[in-house]
Amino acid sequence: MDVATVMLMLAVGSFLFGLLLVFNVNNRPGVPFWTLAKFSQAVGSLLLYQRVQTYDGLTVLAHVALALGCAYEAWAVRILTGHRVQSRLHLLTAAGIVAVILSTAPMALPYPRGVVFLIQSIFYFLPGAFLLRKHAGRSLMQIVLGVCYLIAASVFFIASVVCLVFPQYALGAARSPVFGVVPLVSFCIFMVSGYILLMLAKERSDLLVAEMRKSLQESQSQFQMVVETAIEGIVILDEDFRITFANEKMASSLGYTVEEMVGRDYQSFFPEDQRQLAAFQESKRRQGQDSVYECGLLGKDGQERWFLVSATAILDEQGKFVGSFAMLSDISERKAMELALEESNRRLTELSNTDSLTGIPNRRSFDAVLEREYSRLQRTRSKLSVIMLDLDHFKAYNDRYGHVSGDNCLRQVGAVLAECVGRSVDLAARYGGEEFACILPDTDLAGSVRVAERIKQRIEDLKIEHKDSPVSPYMTASFGVITVEYCRDLSPEDVVHLADQLLYKAKAAGRNRIVSAQWVDEGQAGTALI
Repeated sequence: MDVATVMLMLAVGSFLFGLLLVFNVNNRPGVPFWTLAKFSQAVGSLLLYQRVQTYDGLTVLAHVALALGCAYEAWAVRILTGHRVQSRLHLLTAAGIVAVILSTAPMALPYPRGVVFLIQSIFYFLPGAFLLRKHAGRSLMQIVLGVCYLIAASVFFIASVVCLVFPQYALGAARSPVFGVVPLVSFCIFMVSGYILLMLAKERSDLLVAEMRKSLQESQSQFQMVVETAIEGIVILDEDFRITFANEKMASSLGYTVEEMVGRDYQSFFPEDQRQLAAFQESKRRQGQDSVYECGLLGKDGQERWFLVSATAILDEQGKFVGSFAMLSDISERKAMELALEESNRRLTELSNTDSLTGIPNRRSFDAVLEREYSRLQRTRSKLSVIMLDLDHFKAYNDRYGHVSGDNCLRQVGAVLAECVGRSVDLAARYGGEEFACILPDTDLAGSVRVAERIKQRIEDLKIEHKDSPVSPYMTASFGVITVEYCRDLSPEDVVHLADQLLYKAKAAGRNRIVSAQWVDEGQAGTALI
């Protein structure tokens, strides 16, 4: 086989090998410099085809490509053996190769070829040294390939010595040993190195995959350990909000096993009154939004437990919602304390607005409701009635029967007022001492008088003995009833004063009676009671 044929085979083989590395997408070796090395060797071999005995510019370019191919193949082998190649090193090496070959180009044959052979021998020796260096992961294939590279390095070194030291012999026939053995060795090292390097690349790739799997398994184990030992409940939901994972803490908080929770609809744990909250949170997850919220979840025993939920949407690479992740902190004890505090505050507010003796609203509550209802008159243009009543000769009752009996009498009268003022918008209150007051929104004078008469009769029906009363042998009361419409010149305090005046008139007229009036705004003519 002549030299030209060997060079052509080298060119075609290197080019096909390079294409294999480029299009081997599924099992790409991922070794830098390797593809570049093969294409450089293909170009160099093709340019030397039919130029074994000639020397011109294309020959110089072929020498540069072949030398660079050898250098890049050396770097690829170094990477396959687990080492790094600094970018500065390979760039300086490439620049040095080009400079040396160009500087020897003007020399007469065979000196330029001797320099190229010397460079190639160096870069065949380097991968041999990389492969034969002792290390824990060295395989038999690496040893075989390393020996082949050393043999090739020796052949190219001998060829370089012949060209540089014995130029006349090198300039002999085209089929001289120098020009016959070198291409043949190049072809052999191409065949051997190509196969073994592919196997080494596969081993390297398999090793990386194994390490990645091991790392992934370790990460999964660590994640599992963290999740299982977490003091918070953890739940993972799919795109239909069905539970795909729940840790032991979450399951035990609700009284379930993990197996019982997996596969269930997340909404099924929500009480009926919180289903709307669950639906709202699901809509936020589908939009890719995260949130922190409080909710109650039903346990296996039907009891509700409260959780602080930190929920995160899980999106795929295209941004599509594929599920959600939630951490749940049990706040049942805190929630119970909050509810107890709210109830305590409610009761405290209620107590602050309730008369402790009679159990009906006190003066504070009366003033607040009157202020609110009188302001409402400005919008509704309706009527508001106020009843003021005072127990007749109550001081004499206390002096004769004692304060305990007096308190009991006040409690009974308070119960009568609470019974007779039955609408939810009405208010009956203890105004102070033995004086009581009622607020009747949207009630005219006739209606308010009927309420007062009902209260008066019910007090008489109590038959509370009062021997020191000059009015009746039983406890009685006097009433002042006022009905007003809104007037900017009339304040809530004025309304109470008007009712109190009417109460005074009832007392002056002999007590145990009702005196009523309606406030009329006469504009510029003034105001009057009728």
